[in-house]
Amino acid sequence: MTKLKDVYNFQCKVFEPETSELSVKELKVMLKQLYEYFPYTDKGDGNKQPYDTDNDYSKKWFKCYDHLLNILSMKKQEFRYKLSLSLSIVAIVISVIGVAVRITVSG
Repeated sequence: MTKLKDVYNFQCKVFEPETSELSVKELKVMLKQLYEYFPYTDKGDGNKQPYDTDNDYSKKWFKCYDHLLNILSMKKQEFRYKLSLSLSIVAIVISVIGVAVRITVSG
């Protein structure tokens, strides 16, 4: 089992401002690391039982999970925005070129 010190250090890292600057790939790696700290108890027969959601450790885990998912979602939205902006700029340039060609051909 992981030491609580490691878990708390990881939780602090999740909420550092630098984390929001990580790439999608790096964020997914952090998410996989977070899964290693999932709050559960081993029933002894190979079955796991999650901690109660009102448990302090569980609350912290789910806050970290939500935070990482929100950052990933924002990164995806940022990519879509940049793609949409690029396509819009290309469309405007093509339209301007088309108008310029019509003006020179008819003039």
